Amino acid sequence: MKSAEGSGRTVEEAIREALRILGARREDVDLMVLDEGSRGVLGLGSRTARVRLTLLSEMEEDDTAAGGAAGARAAAPAAEATGELAQLAQRTVISLIEAMGFRATVNAEEEGGAVQVSITGPELAPLIGRRGQTLEALDLLVNLIVAHSCGRRVPVVVDVERYRERRRETLEEMAWRFAERVRRTGRPVALRPMSSAERRIIHTTLAQDSGITTHSEGEDPERRVVIAPRGGASAAPAEPTPAARLPESPPQTPDESTP
Repeated sequence: MKSAEGSGRTVEEAIREALRILGARREDVDLMVLDEGSRGVLGLGSRTARVRLTLLSEMEEDDTAAGGAAGARAAAPAAEATGELAQLAQRTVISLIEAMGFRATVNAEEEGGAVQVSITGPELAPLIGRRGQTLEALDLLVNLIVAHSCGRRVPVVVDVERYRERRRETLEEMAWRFAERVRRTGRPVALRPMSSAERRIIHTTLAQDSGITTHSEGEDPERRVVIAPRGGASAAPAEPTPAARLPESPPQTPDESTP
C-alpha cells in the first residue's frame, strides 16, 4: 500500500510534507494523525506533529483483494468483448442473490471502464443490511468472481434500489452541515465510524473548503473522519456526533441528525 509520513510544527504542515512526498492531492488520500504535536511550555516538552497519508486508490484495491480467491469458482466463462463484462457481472449477481433467496430485476452496463449493476425489486432491505454492510459484502464477492473469470481486476459497482446514490447524497449533506457547525463553534467534530469509501466522500466533499480541514483517526472498523477548523491542530478535543441515520432500505428517506 502506497503511503507516506510527514512531520511539521502543525498537522497542516505535516500534511503538506506527506502530500509532496506522495505527489498527490488532498482529496486523493486518507489521513491518519499519528501525533498532533505540542508546543510545550516555554519550549520544553514540545513535539512535532506527525501524519501518515495513504492513497485512497491503493486502499480500494486492497479492499477488493482482501477476500482472496474464495468463492471465485462460481464465475462464468472468461469475458472480454464489449458488453460481455456487463453480462458476466449480471449473471454473477443473479446467481448469488437467487442463492440467497431474493427475486429481483438485475441490470448491468459498462460505464467509464467500470460495470454498474443495479438491483431493483420488492423487500430488498435485507440485501442492503445495516449501514450497507450486506451490500458491501455482495459487492466484494462479485468483484472477486468477475476478476477471477477475466484474469484481471474489473471494477464492478453493485447497487440496490439506488442505495449508494442516496447514501452519497446523505453523506455530502452531513459533511456540509457539520462543517458549518465547526465554523460556528471553532471546535472539531468527530463523525461516526465509516468505511474507506464513505470517508472518501466526506474528504472529497470538503476538500475545497478553505476554512475546514478533514482527517481520519482510529483503526478499522472504528476509523472515523474528524472535521476541524483549518490552521493547525485544535487544543479542544473533537466533539462526537450523535448517531446519524443513513438510508438502509429502499423505502426510507435519509434523516440526518441536525448538527
